[in-house]
Amino acid sequence: MTAEELRSDDQLRAIARRNNMSSEETEERRSEDRLRTIVRRNNMTAEETEELRSDDQLREIARGNNESFEVRNQHQASDRLRTLNSRATESNE
Repeated sequence: MTAEELRSDDQLRAIARRNNMSSEETEERRSEDRLRTIVRRNNMTAEETEELRSDDQLREIARGNNESFEVRNQHQASDRLRTLNSRATESNE
C-alpha cells in the first residue's frame, strides 16, 4: 500500500470509530477514497470515473450471465443426449 492509502485507511478507522459505522459503510468509504485517488491520477471527472465503475459492474454481470447461459446450454445438451440414448435403447429392445 502507498503512504496515501495507509493514511486513508487510518482516517477511515478514525471516522468509523467516531461514527460507529459498520464495516460495509467503512469499506464503501474506502472504495470512494480509492476512486478519488484514481480520479486525481487520471485527471478524470468524478462522473467519468463513476461511469467506468458502472461499466465494470455491468461487465461482471454480463460475464456471470454468459457463464450461467453456457452451463444451462451444457445441461440441455446432456439432457438431449440422455433422451436420444434412451430412445435408441427402447427401439433396440
